[in-house]
Amino acid sequence: MGAIATAIYDFRNINKVSHGDTGRVGAAAAQTTNLINAASTSSIEPLQKGANAVLNYVDDAGRFIGVTNAASKVTGFASKAVNPLLCVASGVRVLNDDDQYAALIEESCAMGAMFASEKLFKTLVANPLTGKEVKTTSKLATKIADTVADSVKNVKGSGKKKLLAIAADLALVGVSILTFDLGKKIGKKISGRDDEIKNVKTTSGLDYNS
Repeated sequence: MGAIATAIYDFRNINKVSHGDTGRVGAAAAQTTNLINAASTSSIEPLQKGANAVLNYVDDAGRFIGVTNAASKVTGFASKAVNPLLCVASGVRVLNDDDQYAALIEESCAMGAMFASEKLFKTLVANPLTGKEVKTTSKLATKIADTVADSVKNVKGSGKKKLLAIAADLALVGVSILTFDLGKKIGKKISGRDDEIKNVKTTSGLDYNS
């Protein structure tokens, strides 16, 4: 995932924490770490220098307590920890809900839809667009991925390839957000709380879901 997509995810997580979704603190911290790591290889020199200064500081702090290559260990952990930490945040929302059974249904639908769509989009579109390896045993998925890869194989120039990578990243963010919201709505239909919200709107004229 590129720096732009990572920055968007990080901003969304921090914003949600500031609006009361405190379970996302861990995910926000991991995404911030991922953003610093992505910025360390940026072509924008001031950004690259600032990020590398932070990583060097982490390395220095690690050596002080006897840990070598602390920065790479921290960034490696963060890159793998985001999705598990998002699941933790989802669990916290369920525990904080008055109707935990309904919340469990809604969160399961939202998170399941988001993770499944991200995986599918990366396999069929993002990876073949950017020349990354496509890992799938499905013949149909392989055929679609190959078609996408063939459609851009004649794209020349680092600038155009970078734009393709940015477009794929932004599309992934869009897919992630849309399918999470869609999954949440489906979950509310299943749990019956969608009808409760409609009834509240009808009787009071207020929208408590906004």
